[in-house]
Amino acid sequence: MRALYLLLGDPVAHSRSPAIHARAFSLLGVDAVYAPCRVSDAVSAMAAARTLGVAGFNVTVPHKEAMAELVDKIESHAARIGAVNCVVREGDALVGHNTDAPGLLRALRAGGVSVAGARAVIVGAGGAGRAAAWALVPHASKITILNRTERKARALASLIQAASGLCDVASLDSAGPLADATLVVQCTSIGLSSNDLPFDPSVLRKDCTLVDLVYAPGGKTALLERFAGRTVDGIEVLVHQAIASLEIWLRRPQLDHLAGALREAALA
Repeated sequence: MRALYLLLGDPVAHSRSPAIHARAFSLLGVDAVYAPCRVSDAVSAMAAARTLGVAGFNVTVPHKEAMAELVDKIESHAARIGAVNCVVREGDALVGHNTDAPGLLRALRAGGVSVAGARAVIVGAGGAGRAAAWALVPHASKITILNRTERKARALASLIQAASGLCDVASLDSAGPLADATLVVQCTSIGLSSNDLPFDPSVLRKDCTLVDLVYAPGGKTALLERFAGRTVDGIEVLVHQAIASLEIWLRRPQLDHLAGALREAALA
């Protein structure tokens, strides 16, 4: 019987995940379908997933943190992050994982970016920002969280600080941390449906690497278009997040060889 996989979130109409996974299933010879579902309530979405007997699903904004509380079991790394974006059925249990963190690191590695000793700035303290911060903890020399709501930034920074001693916070309009950064990861939804900028990219160093998790047609957002240095676009990160999800769902390790074909599918 054909396996069913879903994308749960709001919005999802823009998502390139269905195209990515359709290509992956075709290349791997897997009889499965992947469907985007716009849902406003995570509790109801989880109940529907159970009723439908889905094999697995991805979770996007704004439900990643809520989903961490709803799964039957949660993988230790996802529990530490406090956000779930990938769920797999294991028997009768729905088990939560986080592929945002490995997806980011894989995309940086594929782009030839070393994160060792990076002075990193994370813009945003939601589910994606939490994953990015925890992904960089073992590698960066310093992490700064910028967020519109300082309370949320401080809550995340306190967790990172307790684990590593690396983290501090600053306001979203603070240019100092951005001007000093060697790696900036933009994790908010700003720029998703407009040309708005979360910050002025002209303050960044020329040798900084800028990652924008938001993506636009063609891959690059207005933020990336206005930065002359090295960039990693949201499509590249999305592709590597998808590969990490596929490895979990299908129990097939080392699927990185699919990356080029999946990027082509995302941009088609």
